Amino acid sequence: MTPFAPKLRLIDTHANPDTECDKLAPDVGIYPIHDQPQGDTKTDFSKMDLFIEFKIKDTSDPFSDPEDPLEPKEGGFHFENDSEDAWLVRGQLASYAATHAGCQFRVHIFCVLVCGQYARFIRWDHDGATVTRRFDYMKEPHLLADFFWRYAHLDRSQQGYDTSVSPVTQEDIQQIQPFESHLRDGNPSHREFRALMVPDRGDLSVKTRFIISFPPKYTARSPFGRATRPMLAFDVEAGEIVFLKDYWRADVDGMKKEGEIYERLESNRVPNIAPFGKGNNVHDHATLTHTLRNEKWACRSREMVPLRHYRMSLDVVARPLTSFSSSWEFVSAIADAMEGKTSLVESDRMTNFLLAQPINTPISSLVFFIVTSARAIS
Repeated sequence: MTPFAPKLRLIDTHANPDTECDKLAPDVGIYPIHDQPQGDTKTDFSKMDLFIEFKIKDTSDPFSDPEDPLEPKEGGFHFENDSEDAWLVRGQLASYAATHAGCQFRVHIFCVLVCGQYARFIRWDHDGATVTRRFDYMKEPHLLADFFWRYAHLDRSQQGYDTSVSPVTQEDIQQIQPFESHLRDGNPSHREFRALMVPDRGDLSVKTRFIISFPPKYTARSPFGRATRPMLAFDVEAGEIVFLKDYWRADVDGMKKEGEIYERLESNRVPNIAPFGKGNNVHDHATLTHTLRNEKWACRSREMVPLRHYRMSLDVVARPLTSFSSSWEFVSAIADAMEGKTSLVESDRMTNFLLAQPINTPISSLVFFIVTSARAIS
């Protein structure tokens, strides 16, 4: 492959799982030649560009192609094979895709599936996977060569990388020195620091720089959905550690951004809510798969909800509930939350958040009831 993609290197990773990621290992990992795994480590999803999975038999292919490619939706045709082996292979691919995207900041990823003498290309985003028809790579080797050549000549954004995340500068390193251990301790997989940009709630063109520990925690076990990632971050502008959340929100009519919800809570003086920092849609990052399902060449698929990349910060860092120092501290936190909720209910301007059954019990009574219950149970 070197003549077609000289800046990429293929590494046999099948026997060397990533110990940070459920000991998963695709058959071949493809890495940037300047950022390969070091030492005996061969599988590192946080550095991987794309991957290849091999199956010996053609019959292991978890997908099938329509007899008439011009009428793929006719006759109730199902693109996904329904055998047990097919389910296992699709699950395996999905696990690799989830890990690959979850250990980096990616908008989409690519992989290659080889079953016997046939191959397919797959593009993944948080809405679904787009799978090509299979082709005989022995008879049409140019398709593989062309794919890798084209991928190697894409820019970072086209390859699926989130370009709002970048390496840190020396100035960044100096600035986070007093907080470095705090950021490291919050991420057992820490290897280095990265900078990411968070857009302002009111003005997308205004962005604030944050420093985070990288690679991010591997939390999402599915390649699809919101892929919410909570993390600690250093706010360069404020000079302090804050809470940062990165996720993919539903991009449909009537679904407000989280920053807008916080803004309404603030305008209605709802007490005991976390102070909102920055937050908005990230660039033009949006899922693409749902836009392809009605194409003439596309097989029948499920309805999909379009998703858009969103990132926000809160100017407070919470503690785990299990770290409370006394039962009083624990129930006080619950009481504060209930106070905020009852205040929200009483505000008839916030109809999107009305409870089905308003809470009329005084907060003091609720605290007493909770404390009594806790004592009775303990």
